[in-house]
Amino acid sequence: MFYHPRNKNLAIGSLIEALIYDAQRERSTHFELLQWLEEVADHCTICHKCLAPCPVEIDTGEVSILEREILNEWGYKHTPLATRLTLKYLDSRSPAFNNLFRTSVVQIGGAAQRVLSKLSAPFQPADGASAFYPLRLLRSSVAAVPGLTLRDVVPACEADQALVFEPETNGNSDERKTVFYFPGCGSERLYSDISMATIHLLLKSGTRVVLPPPFLCCGFPAQVNGKSSLHSRTVLRDTILFSQIRTMLAHLDFDACVISCGTCREGLTQMDTADLFGRVVDVAGYLLERGLRLEGDGNYLYHAPCHDSLDGAAATVLQQIGGFGSVQAVPHCCSEAGTLALSRPDITDAMLHRKREAFVEAIGPAKKATVLTNCPACVQGLGRSRDVGVEPLHIAVALAEKLSGAEWKKQFLLQAAHATAIAF
Repeated sequence: MFYHPRNKNLAIGSLIEALIYDAQRERSTHFELLQWLEEVADHCTICHKCLAPCPVEIDTGEVSILEREILNEWGYKHTPLATRLTLKYLDSRSPAFNNLFRTSVVQIGGAAQRVLSKLSAPFQPADGASAFYPLRLLRSSVAAVPGLTLRDVVPACEADQALVFEPETNGNSDERKTVFYFPGCGSERLYSDISMATIHLLLKSGTRVVLPPPFLCCGFPAQVNGKSSLHSRTVLRDTILFSQIRTMLAHLDFDACVISCGTCREGLTQMDTADLFGRVVDVAGYLLERGLRLEGDGNYLYHAPCHDSLDGAAATVLQQIGGFGSVQAVPHCCSEAGTLALSRPDITDAMLHRKREAFVEAIGPAKKATVLTNCPACVQGLGRSRDVGVEPLHIAVALAEKLSGAEWKKQFLLQAAHATAIAF
């Protein structure tokens, strides 16, 4: 009853009846039965893919978020320490806290998790995830993150400043496009190569890039965890900052708000960012519009994120850009699903092994393959399948390597050095 959207709706109806029966007959107000509502709510990645085929247009993702909010308000929602710390990290704009958390938890903690994952392998049950939560977290090892964040390599930018990157001289400056790039937490703080590659590609295409203040989050992680007050505060803060930036740069005509994460696109769309900066568009799709064309070949796999910023057209976009040869889509979720892998590793473990089996079948005799994706969280989720020969790579990084070679990051550092901080 937990897995299929239609069955979930039936289960919720049964739970409501059970709660009413319990309150009327037993005069109970403890609501222990809400533990099953949490089970229903947790078995969802909020991908919204069940909405299109639903004959009565029920968005089970939105229903799941509402269920989590209800459980949070009543104090029945279980949020593990790892998830609470992650949400605190994403919400914080303090440079000191971000540096401390990333060094201690993300880097050192990630290295420890990889070691303990190997040591705990003999103790993992063969038929599924352990009932012991710490052992569940060690079921699969996480990939290492880059040593530096985006903010470590760009000029200093205060909380009330935006960075403006001017492209190389490229024809008539009056025809230069301007975009607002929102890196999001995954591209800015975790897999920072993604945000660096995105800015590098935009500048190479002759596009001016406006980068918001450090350490912003779109608020979607808080929303899907049912933290309504945290989500509201994040949305309000971002909306004010975006409006101030747009007012300060009123002389610029923004062409688009570029993102490198589909989850950020959903979060920014909800706060009507398009009204300020134009449509919210994936970096690969925007570069295709700007005329990016590449040469090259190779065989690649592709993983479509739950929140697909290319709307299922990644293969077409890559084919039109060129340089990638054949691109084979591999089905199923990567198993990360944002913070779900931290909150419910027992659920995501089954998803992970289903994905691993699909990879083994797709790779075949080659034993090794690069899998492209357009989501930072998916880069982390796909990295859990490294031992079957998978090497995850964000499309933006792959495009940067194709366009500028292996030394693209050195070129980016030279570009970034000339960015200007503008107070708003």
